[in-house]
Amino acid sequence: MAAAALGLGGVLVPAPPAAADSVIQEAPRLSLAYTDAQAPLTAHPVSSGEDIPLGAWLDEAGTAHTSRVYATFDLAGFAATHVLKANLTFGESQAQACAQRAIEVWQTVPKTDDITWRNAPTEKQLLGTVGGSQACPAQYLQFDLTSAAAAAVAANRPTLSIELRLPAADEANTALGRRLSGSRGIRLYPTYNTPPGAPTDLFTQYQPCATEEPYPYVRTLTPVLGAMLHDADAGDRTLTGRFAVWPVGHKEQRTEFTQDSMGSGYEGEGHVPAGLLADGGTYAWQVQGDDRADTSAWSRPCYFHVDATAPSAAPVVTSANYPAEQWTPGGEPVQFTFAAAGVPDVAAYQYAWGDLGVPGVVNTGDHGVPQWRDPFSGPGYVRADTLGGSASVSLFPPDSGPRTLSVRTFDRAYNVSAVTTYRVLVGDTSPVVTPDPPKVRPGVPVTLHMAPNANVRPVDSYTVKVGYAEAQTVTAAADGTASITLPPVTGPTQIEVRSHSTNGWVSSPYRWFAFVDTSPTVTSDVYPEDTGTPVNAGGVGVTGTFTFAPTMPDVASYTYSFDWGPETTVAPGADGTAQVSWAPDTSGQHLVYVYQTDADGTVYDAYYYAFDVN
Repeated sequence: MAAAALGLGGVLVPAPPAAADSVIQEAPRLSLAYTDAQAPLTAHPVSSGEDIPLGAWLDEAGTAHTSRVYATFDLAGFAATHVLKANLTFGESQAQACAQRAIEVWQTVPKTDDITWRNAPTEKQLLGTVGGSQACPAQYLQFDLTSAAAAAVAANRPTLSIELRLPAADEANTALGRRLSGSRGIRLYPTYNTPPGAPTDLFTQYQPCATEEPYPYVRTLTPVLGAMLHDADAGDRTLTGRFAVWPVGHKEQRTEFTQDSMGSGYEGEGHVPAGLLADGGTYAWQVQGDDRADTSAWSRPCYFHVDATAPSAAPVVTSANYPAEQWTPGGEPVQFTFAAAGVPDVAAYQYAWGDLGVPGVVNTGDHGVPQWRDPFSGPGYVRADTLGGSASVSLFPPDSGPRTLSVRTFDRAYNVSAVTTYRVLVGDTSPVVTPDPPKVRPGVPVTLHMAPNANVRPVDSYTVKVGYAEAQTVTAAADGTASITLPPVTGPTQIEVRSHSTNGWVSSPYRWFAFVDTSPTVTSDVYPEDTGTPVNAGGVGVTGTFTFAPTMPDVASYTYSFDWGPETTVAPGADGTAQVSWAPDTSGQHLVYVYQTDADGTVYDAYYYAFDVN
């Protein structure tokens, strides 16, 4: 489609259209016959392939005959079309005077009974004359029947009947008589265009067409107007959409604009040109399809409001049970209240722990049709209790520690405000987990004994995730405790446990990085191990006995060192243990490390045993 130009009165006027992608199709012939003045009561229907006499001719006995030809064509299949052209075609098998040819084409009254010379169809009007040609006989002749065929289709007449004859002055002249070719026949070829169908699937900025309030709001002065155009002609795969838009109540300000290359049977879009809409206005629009030959009916009007102004203030966020920037034990959901800060057209609030996502409102269905989805009905949104009003939500923090909630407002056109952040400080709510045994030994299953954190409500279950495996759910007993036995750990593995409370609270995680420990065990009769809290014992010069016990099979020796001194290797006794005596020469913390070696020479992990001396 050629570009549009600005015409008088502010209306965008399209340039002259190009030729349409028209269709040529033969009209079915319902009947074909000729008459003979020598046999005025006899009907002569034409068989397929039979040559047809026209004008004066002599039979084998030399008797003179005069013939006229009649044909009726079925136009019912073109009832919904616009006939652009219609050609009648036929050819001659015998002719002598082709330069002087004058074959009249008449439109006749339709006739359903036998056609004879005396019972011939009534002539309505002379449509024209097929004139002379250099070719003789002429194998191909045509006559323009556009006017008669188009008029019949436009008037919903299902047939077109014609007569071929010679002018009265020539009809008895055997020199001008001829035979029409039976193999070529007498055929009618209408060239037509099917006007586009009415547009469907109307959308305003991807929102469904509204014909009554509430009308949708759009936040742009150049919104997208969507429609599906339709054309039954296979050649008209793309159409031009002609859109019209006007302020409600002012049809005299109607402006039209076009959008080329909108696919037939697929959703297409037209953008309202800049300068036509004003912020705060209410508008109507409609569309029609144009296939460069015909236009569809106009669609029904759709209406919309324009609001291109974002909310002027960020929302106010408060919480009664989680004061901002103050540590709170956790275990209960945060009760938030959002207020519009005096902005009168706030319709909804969006919130998220962390960054706010971009709302997704449109999916694409079959044939490109938008599938509108109201974002305010999705997760992370809450509607204001009234336009410009407040809203309340109950949210669980995603984890312990500092957590920030981001909140912004939306108006009815989906304009957004600035963001307000609210930071809560949530205490640790991870469960108490006791592994049994406390160290992972090769081939030994590990049982986790789980108990609730003191700050959470009654716990009904735990989730246990081992490495990358699916999390397992363990039901808690009435007192909130539970246990689970895990298969032996074969390598470094992170184990994560969370508790789930009856009020919906999911605790922060307990994490244990479990690895297979092949170090021996160490005990002492005088100097107990310092596991985080110093235990002063013995004294300078006081000898203590340190017992090394195996954790691996076939231990052949223990190698140890006190305070990073020289290593000493000792053999185990019959029970697999070894004992060594050592007296400190200074007070304070001391260390002994020891590792075991098996009969094959495999050296295992060292164990570091710290102890405190008075």
